[in-house]
Amino acid sequence: MAFDGADIVVVVRIALISSLLLPDTRGGAEAYVENAARSLGERHDVVVLTGSAAKADGVPTIRLPSLPILDRSKPPGIRVLWHALDQWLPSVHTAVSRELKRFRPDVVVTHHPQGLSAAVFTGIAVRRLPHVHTAHDLNLLCARTTMTKDGEFCGGRCAGCRVQRAVRGTTIKLDLSRLIGVSRYICDRHVRAKIVPAERAVALRLGAVPGPARQRRVGDVVTLGFIGTLAPHKGVRTLLAAFREAPKSWRLVVAGSGRLDDEVRSVARADDRIDYVGHVDGFAKDAFFDRCDLLVIPSEWEEPATFVAVEAAVRGIPTVVSARGGLTEAPESRTFRSGAPKELLDAVRWYVDKPRHVEEASARLLESRTEYEWSTHVQRVEALLEEVVDEHAASRRKA
Repeated sequence: MAFDGADIVVVVRIALISSLLLPDTRGGAEAYVENAARSLGERHDVVVLTGSAAKADGVPTIRLPSLPILDRSKPPGIRVLWHALDQWLPSVHTAVSRELKRFRPDVVVTHHPQGLSAAVFTGIAVRRLPHVHTAHDLNLLCARTTMTKDGEFCGGRCAGCRVQRAVRGTTIKLDLSRLIGVSRYICDRHVRAKIVPAERAVALRLGAVPGPARQRRVGDVVTLGFIGTLAPHKGVRTLLAAFREAPKSWRLVVAGSGRLDDEVRSVARADDRIDYVGHVDGFAKDAFFDRCDLLVIPSEWEEPATFVAVEAAVRGIPTVVSARGGLTEAPESRTFRSGAPKELLDAVRWYVDKPRHVEEASARLLESRTEYEWSTHVQRVEALLEEVVDEHAASRRKA
């Protein structure tokens, strides 16, 4: 134990396991792991075990053997072989077991096992350690991680998904103390798949670092914003199609990058109401959000949850979201059927036609903004981990 003034702080030894880190990809899960490691490391002893050749900045990092990052442009046969190898890797089992024995954590928190295989879970189980898995998506249930095919929910019926679900679902249940879902939707999918009983599945909303915040009000000009990967499954084309029918007084700011870069740039050049700003970060990202009266998240796949929704929330920006996956849980949001441009416009008009809708929603977000902050999220994760450690200690005393 360590002391923090008059309060007693319990120092927990935490091992985080993730296949990749942020330098490998711009993925939200990888960014989450690094941020969580640093935040938890301020009060606890933390180590990151990863298949990445990169290091988690400011946190001890241990390299695990792993498969190379899957190149989705490779022929189907190569991709099938990669997924077959990714079911269980003996070298990963051995390495995870060895490093956990060396570090002696009080609790292990796993994230994406893709590329490390289900051997991560067996390596933890042999050490009989408390294990919390953070489900950022449906990786335990689906080889593509989304249970989506051609933009529609498919239920994971293909052979590869059934194999992955059987292997990962069986191995993770060897010793799973809790499953953290990034949304109630993700928790529900894992409970229904019998990966975890309902009482052990906990939905913890993602949190964002606070940015410049103000109450949003719409006037003669209404500015919509989109930020994210420019790809078909993110619904960018639906948004652009909807905006063609939008009133002359509406504006659209598009931030992000991806394979639809050229298409978005071309549409923006032809319509002076659209401003394409490309990938943004830091001050440029704050400037993007500051321009927005409403944020549109038009995804056309089973979005687990979206970080940009809480980034908007801490700044007081209401959202318009497609009714897919965990998006309907976005705070102060209006939903529409994905892939339906007219319904997207109608959802925006619900706000715009009665400006008080925007003002009142924005005011509620600002009043409760601590609910959506990163520090609040970390405190909730920390409390859950300490609860799991206490439960494990109590069960060992009874034994």
